[in-house]
Amino acid sequence: VTRRGLGSSLLRSPQKLHKLVKGLVDGTDIPITVKIRVGCESDTINVLENVKAIREAGASAVTIHGRTAQQGYSNDANWELIQQAVAESREAGYGHIPIVGNGDILTHFEARRRMEETGVHSVMVGRGALIKPWIFKEFKDNATWSPTARERIEVYHTLATYMKEHFGDDEMGRKKAWTFLPWHFEFLSRYCSYPEDEFAVQSTEKPLIQSRMPS
Repeated sequence: VTRRGLGSSLLRSPQKLHKLVKGLVDGTDIPITVKIRVGCESDTINVLENVKAIREAGASAVTIHGRTAQQGYSNDANWELIQQAVAESREAGYGHIPIVGNGDILTHFEARRRMEETGVHSVMVGRGALIKPWIFKEFKDNATWSPTARERIEVYHTLATYMKEHFGDDEMGRKKAWTFLPWHFEFLSRYCSYPEDEFAVQSTEKPLIQSRMPS
């Protein structure tokens, strides 16, 4: 995909990205949202230019992951760049278009802090939800949940049921679900919680998802 100038390679050309998004916006009545990274490589970070291109093309929202495409999931997500994009959009008169932040969110207090510090409309959770599907319960309750062994089994059963409904109960559906379920089982069985009163300060120094889990 990237060899043909698509996917993350579009980040190298804000003009092409603008044209693509505008074509989608003009061609449908449903809201168009775009998720990007801060750039392709560390020496070509152009998140401000790309966010400008996307919003001027008429997108309804933009999600920014705080790493370059080249970084994958190495290094910590750069939320300062996300904050800059939020500030620049507001100054340009586009504060009504939601900007969603993404990268290294594992706890409800990290999510809350990122929203307060950067001004993003909300946060998007990726790996954090794969590691502990109950992360959304923690967001809703604004509290850390330390499930018992029985509760973890119940969560896993519910998760498997949802996957069956989503992917289907045929061979293809089971194959898709099985790419996730063993991974979930590993984390559900050994995950240790991060209470806010113990780990809030540590999370400001390094994202907890990038740190070693406590023994």
